[in-house]
Amino acid sequence: MNKVCKHFSQCGGCTSQDILYPMQLKMKEEEIKKMADFFSLKTEIKPINHFSPFFYRNKMEFTFSSDEEKKVICGLHSKKGDVFDLEECLIFSPYTGEILRIVKDSLKDRYPAYNKFTHQGFLRHLIVREAKSTHQLMIGLVTTSMFYLEKEKFLKLLLSSSWGGKISSVYWVINDSVADAVIFQKKELIYGEPFIVENIGDFSFHIFIDTFFQTNSVGAEVLYKKIEEYAQLKGKEKILDLYCGVGAIGIFLSKKVEFVWGVDVEKSSIESASLNAKINNLTNISFICADVKKFLINFKLPQPDLVVVNPPRCGLSKKIKKHLVKLRPPYILYSSCNPSTFFVDLKDLGEFYNVEFIEPFDFFPHTPYVECLGKLTLRKK
Repeated sequence: MNKVCKHFSQCGGCTSQDILYPMQLKMKEEEIKKMADFFSLKTEIKPINHFSPFFYRNKMEFTFSSDEEKKVICGLHSKKGDVFDLEECLIFSPYTGEILRIVKDSLKDRYPAYNKFTHQGFLRHLIVREAKSTHQLMIGLVTTSMFYLEKEKFLKLLLSSSWGGKISSVYWVINDSVADAVIFQKKELIYGEPFIVENIGDFSFHIFIDTFFQTNSVGAEVLYKKIEEYAQLKGKEKILDLYCGVGAIGIFLSKKVEFVWGVDVEKSSIESASLNAKINNLTNISFICADVKKFLINFKLPQPDLVVVNPPRCGLSKKIKKHLVKLRPPYILYSSCNPSTFFVDLKDLGEFYNVEFIEPFDFFPHTPYVECLGKLTLRKK
C-alpha cells in the first residue's frame, strides 16, 4: 500500500496518493494514448519515465492564514479552498513540518496573517526552495508592508533550528497587491547568498528566489539527456531554444553544438540564464530578452538546425506556430507540462511536420499532471 500523507483527506494537492504508484503510471500512459487517438496522432507513445514518487519537488509556496481562534497557521489550500495548518509534505522535503513550525513560532505572536478578503494583515506566503543535489535551502517570507519585520529575531530562530545549517539564503519579500499570488514587488536578501546551487548533469545553476526552474530536478536531468539523445547532435548544429527560462536546456545541449540562442520574455530569466552560462564557462550560447512571437516575426539569426520549445501551460499561439513553420527548422523538440495544449500544438504543426514519437515523464507523482516530449521532423516537399 502507498505511504499516504496525514493531510491526504483534506489537501487539494496530491489527489492520487492513495493509488499504488505503478497504477498511477499506467493511468497516465493510458491518458496520453487516449489523447493521441482523440487528435488522430498516429505515432509511437514511448513508455513513461518515472522517478522517486516522494520528496521530489524543489519548490513550494505555503500560505499564511488564521484558524477559528485567530491563531496564525501556515499551509496549503484544502479541497474546500481554505488554508489548513500543514505538518508534513511528502512530495517536497523531510524538513517541511519543522520549517513551518519554526517559522510560525517565530512570527505568530507578533504579526497577523493576511486576509485576502479584507486585504488586511501582514503574513502572506512562505516560499521554500531545496536544491536536491546540494541540499541547500532558501527561505522567502512574503508579507505586506503593514509592519516592519524584526529580521534578527526571525533569522535567529531559523538558523538555530536542527536544519538551520542547510539554509543558504533568506529573503524578505513585500507584496501589497490584492492578487492572491506571490508577486515580487520588493525583495530584500536578509541572510546568506542571493541564490542556491542546483547541479544538473555536468552543469551548475544558480537559482534565485524568483527563478523559474523545472520543479523536479532529478526528472529534469533525465529529460535533458533525452533531448540531447534525440537531437542526434554532431557538433555543428545551431540551436534555437524558445521559452528558454534560465537557460537549462540550451546550456545542457551547448557542449555538443556550434551555438545556441535562447529566447525568453522575462528579463530576470534572461539575466539568470546569462549568469548560468558564465558560471559554467560557456562561450557558445547567447540569450535574448524578447517576446517569442515578435522574435519569430523579425527573425534575423542563422537558420537553426533544431528548435527546442518549452512553452508555458497555455502552449503556442496560432501566430507563433505560423512563424515557427515559416522558419522551417529540420527538427523541433517540444516539451510541455500541459498535455492538452501540447496535443493541440502537435496536431497543428503536424500539417508540416511528422510527429516521430511522444514520450511522457512523470514529473508530478500523486497528481494528475504529466510532462510530455515530442520530436517533430520536417516533411520533405
